[in-house]
Amino acid sequence: MKYIIYSIAAALAAILAGCTETTKIGPEQPENPAYVEVSSDKLIFDSDGGIASVAVATNAGQWDYVSTGDWFAVTRRDDNTLAVEASINAGPETLTGNIVVSGEKDGTQVTATVTLVQRADRSVNLSAEGTSNCYIARTGKAYKFDATVKGNGKGDGRSEYIAAYGVGISGIAAAELLWEARNDGDKTMSREIIDGAPVYKNGYVAFSTGRSQGNAVIAVKDINGNILWSWHIWVCDDEITSHDHVNPAEQVVAQIMDRNLGALNNEPMDIDNRGMFYQWGRKDPFTPSRSPYYEDANSGNIPAYNQTNYEVGNGSGSWLLHEKALPLTTPPGNIPHSILNPMAYLQPYYSDNYNWYCASKEENIAHSDLWGAEKTIFDPCPVGYKVPGRDIWGIPSGNTSLRNGGPAEDYDENGVSQKWDWNKAEKCGRCWKHTGDYYPMVGNLYYTSINQTTHNYTSGQAFYWTCAPTPATTSADSYRQDFNENWALYQTGAHVYSAQIRCVKE
Repeated sequence: MKYIIYSIAAALAAILAGCTETTKIGPEQPENPAYVEVSSDKLIFDSDGGIASVAVATNAGQWDYVSTGDWFAVTRRDDNTLAVEASINAGPETLTGNIVVSGEKDGTQVTATVTLVQRADRSVNLSAEGTSNCYIARTGKAYKFDATVKGNGKGDGRSEYIAAYGVGISGIAAAELLWEARNDGDKTMSREIIDGAPVYKNGYVAFSTGRSQGNAVIAVKDINGNILWSWHIWVCDDEITSHDHVNPAEQVVAQIMDRNLGALNNEPMDIDNRGMFYQWGRKDPFTPSRSPYYEDANSGNIPAYNQTNYEVGNGSGSWLLHEKALPLTTPPGNIPHSILNPMAYLQPYYSDNYNWYCASKEENIAHSDLWGAEKTIFDPCPVGYKVPGRDIWGIPSGNTSLRNGGPAEDYDENGVSQKWDWNKAEKCGRCWKHTGDYYPMVGNLYYTSINQTTHNYTSGQAFYWTCAPTPATTSADSYRQDFNENWALYQTGAHVYSAQIRCVKE
């Protein structure tokens, strides 16, 4: 190892003065070894073909590529990107090939290989019965969805977003996997939720799922790499069903999903029951804590029980879990920024306002209806479902909290009380008395400087959104069901915070 002597002038001065002085000596910064990397090591096309992009990163002076296979074409762009285009596969066989990218630095040759596959079968069209911001898929399948429509292509509440940006998506250059993750944060299995890179062609994004269940987000980008829109892919092999939901007045008010949005099951104490977090009015999901459940949480916010899941699998995105929301006061406010940055949790740092969307207390802005009685383009639920309405867990009057659950001593030996709508808290959750449905205490996502944690109250509290605004006309609040071991409250929640969603049929 070579060494560099720092501050030669100081050392010479010390010698000339006849003094003994320590000279700082440190190791030379080693040169980085040669490398070449590709953004995706696998591209999977369905029989319709399409276009996919592969970014190349290297410290070699120059790089080149060779391809094997005559069913696709490769074009090198000036920005270190390879555009790969496949035409229709009209035959009965799966086609294979590869691209080998190579470079050389100081006599060292390095390579990276992209495997190419084109299926003989066509993808299942997830948007055949309507478009949405979330699509349910199963492992080991080929899918596509309409990427020309934002959400369900309908309204946007009072946000004025559609007036400025429309409901159509144009100028798409490529599709890209932003993130994929399992609830346990397993890095290896997270990379197997989406198999290869998504492909764009003629208004559709096609993708294949791998062998691991979990959640992912796929985006479409323009030629400059800006995100135009993004979709939540919920990969779950279990059949997701809905059933009657009975409110406290013993009325069937909805057909409710059998689990949280993004959950793989609804089994007590299984972290796969958690589903995703959502800021009120946003379409894009955030991952829950990867910590296991702890029955001794006792309603507390214990940092050790709130390990953040930063997994992105083979995705290109990065989590920004406490980004500053801009102090904009007029619609559409921060909505365009949130669409460009679906992995950024927007927290307002302007005082006395708890809305990521706009720093205004005017009624039409505070009550934005980004999620509404009618499903909007920002609704995060899959096709045929929406965020639940006002009377789902209570029938509140005014802007006050409605208590609908109590501590353990209020319940009989079966965990039931005539006084309360929620049964006794058990196994880090509660059951809704009128249907027996279990709701886990997943906590929430919100950075706190006190605990220096991003996730909070995992195992200790539950938070579930509705789409319904509260009567307080100047406050950006909506009704939310909260509970822990000691109480359950149907109360107001500020839009900046996050909560789970139990979708209902439209």
